[in-house]
Amino acid sequence: MNKSRPHFTNNSNLEKYLTGQVFSNYMKFKFVRKTIIPKRVDLIEQLLKNKVVLHFGCCDHANLIEEKMKSNTHLQVKIAEIATKCIGVDNNQEALDKLKSLNINDCYYYDLYESSDPVIENETYDCVLLGEILEHIADPVAFLQKIHTKFIHAKEIIITVPNAFSSRNFHNIKKGVEEINTDHKYWFTPYTVSKVATEAGFKMESIYFVDRSRLNIPDKIVKWFYVLLNKDPFVSKKWSILKANGLVIICKF
Repeated sequence: MNKSRPHFTNNSNLEKYLTGQVFSNYMKFKFVRKTIIPKRVDLIEQLLKNKVVLHFGCCDHANLIEEKMKSNTHLQVKIAEIATKCIGVDNNQEALDKLKSLNINDCYYYDLYESSDPVIENETYDCVLLGEILEHIADPVAFLQKIHTKFIHAKEIIITVPNAFSSRNFHNIKKGVEEINTDHKYWFTPYTVSKVATEAGFKMESIYFVDRSRLNIPDKIVKWFYVLLNKDPFVSKKWSILKANGLVIICKF
């Protein structure tokens, strides 16, 4: 994959609104409309290569672990292959036992609110990864504040969430339908996820749009044109950001 560039970056003007120094009831923030849309996992691998990583929610769903292992899509395994060091933490003991039975190592039980583990907490991490978790958390600001307080030696955090601007959402809205994971508490936009992270004490650096969504017929024709050229259409052509299902936000501690 070609090295991806962020699609939404912080600046002094935006920072004033994120930190609450300035307020507007109708502020408009512009970002690139058409861009390369990488796959979330590919981008994460690019960002975490040769890094020391703490991976929250390392297990995934217990009933999907073996399936993802067979298809080589289990995120903890993929990160461990390219990172200098990858410590996985999760509060699902059943899923952790499943990982252990499959010889996936360096994964530990850890509850952000209840656990205290100096070995895990005092490591100097290049990055803390929070993949597809924040939308499930009842109080995302408090959750991120806890991470910011407990992992004082970490350098940055990468958070991935669903993209509220996905064309799939607009398609469903026109039909009077909301399609959603029923455990989700929030939809995030680039600004709102940046605001949540800032409220928790982090400094937003950049955001990427990732993972393609449902394509219309003209888009499918374009897609197959690139496939026939033996190219990945989503990293070979600029697409509307509405075609992205997810967001990846990078923040400094």
